[in-house]
Amino acid sequence: MLVVSQRTLVCAVALVMALLAFAVPASAADKLLFGAYTPGDPYSGTTHGTDALEAAIDRRVDIVPWYQNWGGGPWISSVQPHVFKGVADSGRIPLVTWEPHDPNNWGANQPDYRLERIARGDFDTYLATWADDLRALGTPVYLRPMHEMNGNWYPWSSTVNGNSAQLFRDAWRRMHDIFVAHGASNVRWVWSPLNIDVPGTPGNTLEDLYPGEQYVDVLATGGYNWGSERPEFGGWQSFSTVFAGVYERLKRLGPQPIWITEVASDYRGGDKAAWVRDMFATAAGMDRLKAIVWFNEDKERDWRAAPTPEVAAAFADGTAQAQASP
Repeated sequence: MLVVSQRTLVCAVALVMALLAFAVPASAADKLLFGAYTPGDPYSGTTHGTDALEAAIDRRVDIVPWYQNWGGGPWISSVQPHVFKGVADSGRIPLVTWEPHDPNNWGANQPDYRLERIARGDFDTYLATWADDLRALGTPVYLRPMHEMNGNWYPWSSTVNGNSAQLFRDAWRRMHDIFVAHGASNVRWVWSPLNIDVPGTPGNTLEDLYPGEQYVDVLATGGYNWGSERPEFGGWQSFSTVFAGVYERLKRLGPQPIWITEVASDYRGGDKAAWVRDMFATAAGMDRLKAIVWFNEDKERDWRAAPTPEVAAAFADGTAQAQASP
């Protein structure tokens, strides 16, 4: 029992320190936070997959992300306290990607979830319930609503579904204001456009879609190295090629910390282990970058962090190279 109690205390202290660092001046000795999305975690209220990944790559996983829809049934559309508790009990930071769409009706054309409806108050009751339930958790939560809004594949994207950049900003601000009104001050708002604008037309740039500094706690982005077999998505690209441009654009928007909330690399067309080592080495020179979250799934490509011992070891090697603070 003593060993378990000590481990729990260490995890709790680590979580508190990481969360307090959100408002603490940066120190060169602090480390870059690392997160990983692992399928299955933490919906059951456990982080077994994350624990296994952490052991495989010999690197602390500080952030546990997952995805929840507004539609699809209460099991996925409502706050599940046991899920948040599972992350908190593991000593990690919860990051929820919150998606206003119906997963049973996949695609961008979903009139029920037009931004106009969110902005005019049709979802206020739903939003207020989430605000109350997250407030009741009593621990910090990082909420990432309507990510990749500068793409064209989600119902909240500005160029589809009867939307516009102004409606996106209005919808975001209404959500934020409802949480403030309900006292959900433990919620941190993560605004996360894609690393490129798709399409790159006036009105669909990430700058057009920015709701303002007072509505955003973390400036974030996501992007992937798709590998040589997907030239339509850029082919094999370095970490710098994927993120250098968007990083500079985010820096100009405001003083908030910057996170990469989705990143991964394929192995086709290059050395994936070298790519990972370069990611951490490059991140060490990005002073505003405070967290990297790996998408650890064999999905469109094999994005996994430990498909081979060589790739897994690259994550462990990167630990000493990254010198940033949350």
